[in-house]
Amino acid sequence: MSHHAPSYTNPLIRQRADPHITRRPDGRYWFTATVPAYDRIVLRHADTLQGLSTAREHTVWKRHTSGEMSSHIWAPELHYIDGAWYLYFAAGRAEDPWAIRMYVLRNASPDPLTGVWSELGQLRTPWDSFSLDATTFEHRGTRYLAWAQHHPQRENNTSLFLAAMDTPWSVTGAPLEVSHPELDWETVGFKVNEGPAVLIRNGRVFLAYSAAATDANYCVGLLTADADSDLLDAASWTKSPVPVFRSSEQTGQYGPGHNSFTVAEDGTTDILVHHARGYRDITGDPLEDPNRHTRIQPLGWHPDGTPDFGVPAADGPTDPLPVTGAPTGFRYTLTGFTRHGEAALFTAESADALHYEPLPGPGYAPPAGLLRDPSLLRHTDGYYYLVYTTGWEGDTIGFARSADRLRWSHLRDHRLRVPGLARTWAPEFFRDEDGSIHVIVSLDTTGDHRFTPHVLTATSGSLTSWTEPQPMAGLDGSNYIDTCVIRVDGTYHAITKQETTKYLEHATAPSLRGPYTVQGTGDWAGWGSWVEGPSLVPLAGGGWRLYYDAYRDGAYRYSDTHDGLRTWSAPRELPGLSGTVRHFSVLREEI
Repeated sequence: MSHHAPSYTNPLIRQRADPHITRRPDGRYWFTATVPAYDRIVLRHADTLQGLSTAREHTVWKRHTSGEMSSHIWAPELHYIDGAWYLYFAAGRAEDPWAIRMYVLRNASPDPLTGVWSELGQLRTPWDSFSLDATTFEHRGTRYLAWAQHHPQRENNTSLFLAAMDTPWSVTGAPLEVSHPELDWETVGFKVNEGPAVLIRNGRVFLAYSAAATDANYCVGLLTADADSDLLDAASWTKSPVPVFRSSEQTGQYGPGHNSFTVAEDGTTDILVHHARGYRDITGDPLEDPNRHTRIQPLGWHPDGTPDFGVPAADGPTDPLPVTGAPTGFRYTLTGFTRHGEAALFTAESADALHYEPLPGPGYAPPAGLLRDPSLLRHTDGYYYLVYTTGWEGDTIGFARSADRLRWSHLRDHRLRVPGLARTWAPEFFRDEDGSIHVIVSLDTTGDHRFTPHVLTATSGSLTSWTEPQPMAGLDGSNYIDTCVIRVDGTYHAITKQETTKYLEHATAPSLRGPYTVQGTGDWAGWGSWVEGPSLVPLAGGGWRLYYDAYRDGAYRYSDTHDGLRTWSAPRELPGLSGTVRHFSVLREEI
């Protein structure tokens, strides 16, 4: 459970500008970028970011010989949307190289290096003018396109625009001009805003962009909107008055820009991807200089939750994150329900995973039904998500969302389509190391209170669509409920209640869905019987803490392990909350 920022060696890939790296849920990284000949689109993939530097490069598309898409093949981006791959790029015409417009390719193959890349044609906007640098993102159930285009009513090169999309290759409604070059540093050499890149964190939407001419004056600006605001309302956005990333004499990097964002191998550290040159002075047209190299470095965070870009890393290994971006400690958030009420959320927080203080109410109450067994997730969009039991009987689990853990909105009750489903209990979030999000839930399909743990997996970044539940092999014959899973050194560990004997058992598996092998039965850990609702959290000094509900005794207890879940400390009561709170889960965050 290391929290040290990873180190990479720069430049990552030479002579590749406008780099874009995307990470799929299987952990694989895909890279594309502009090649100096401006004549083709290339892809490479690797299981690590550094591995991209030596990965084989594949040409997946070449320019036409005339007409559309026959010149200036620029700034490709690879996105996986609704089961298909899309490449967005800009291109001119051999007959008119500066008639640059945006185009889209599509490939329905699971592997973008196989199958057919079909040309979907120009990505059209309300104006037919110079346009490039398309990127796309999803937020609160809507897919958006951000891009750069010449505004016919402005005396500049390009402004930034934002629009909703009705398909992955078309926009709908009136676009918003979200930014135009107006500040001194945006207008050196050329009046340019281009290369938008979106990062959603900490309850905000950050839109980074590049400005000025593509020499040493090239730099990165930042626009910020509240995640709850209307992104298509200009009033939602504020512009940083100064560049957030620019040339550095100290590190010998010039003209950093056209960035994108990805996440490190640990699934949590944000990574800044960009290009820069290793020298200031350029002979001739900067567009004919091939030495814009792809570079990556950890992205820091200021205490106020805004990104700290730092300075472009020097060639060689990257330095650790600046102190301003380093976490100062941990915050543990507990979500449960009280012993005397199961219609409202109880939330408390702690700095030491032991002494919890309740957060101010009223918290969250669902529009209908129960609220039992709530589990909390902090998603990459900056929101907190809650999943909970909605009823003693039925086939739904409830979802709610909050920006601050205090004010919640009900998202929906999600129906599980499982034959014979009579009871749907104790859903719990699990984020795997590849960033994929799952819910583990106990299902009774016999009607006689015999439960089997199942897994469903999010298939959208907004957590609005999920796979159908699949049973966890090895735990599907013995009446298990209240299953909590963690992953340690590649092994999945489940702590689950054996409903027949009322003990918490321990099982391990090579994958989330099993097959699980039970390692500990009966009173193997010394926790006693008639216990349920296990929740595991990592401790600041290493090891794990298990909380559990000793419901027959009316007590909540905890027990720690420091040897890989083999032996446990003698149980103790949780101070302050024991006897008042029921079946909770705990989320740890760096702060």
